[in-house]
Amino acid sequence: MDSQDWSKKYEVLLISRLYLRSLGFTNEQMNALTDEDMQRIADKLKNDYFIGFEEDVKFLVHLELTEKGWKDEAGTTRLP
Repeated sequence: MDSQDWSKKYEVLLISRLYLRSLGFTNEQMNALTDEDMQRIADKLKNDYFIGFEEDVKFLVHLELTEKGWKDEAGTTRLP
């Protein structure tokens, strides 16, 4: 795998009025939100969501590797 493959990004969180609508908010409510409101919501989610995010990432990567039968040099499947 070359370095370009290592830098490939995968989307984790996206928020839009369409997404909020799918959560049950009304069209009237969505129309009441300005772009600045949406940005504040996104910023708050980003700040709150990423607390502990690295630990969640490590856990999920470990889970995927374990399901593939991966073990480190010591023969364990411990988290980094």
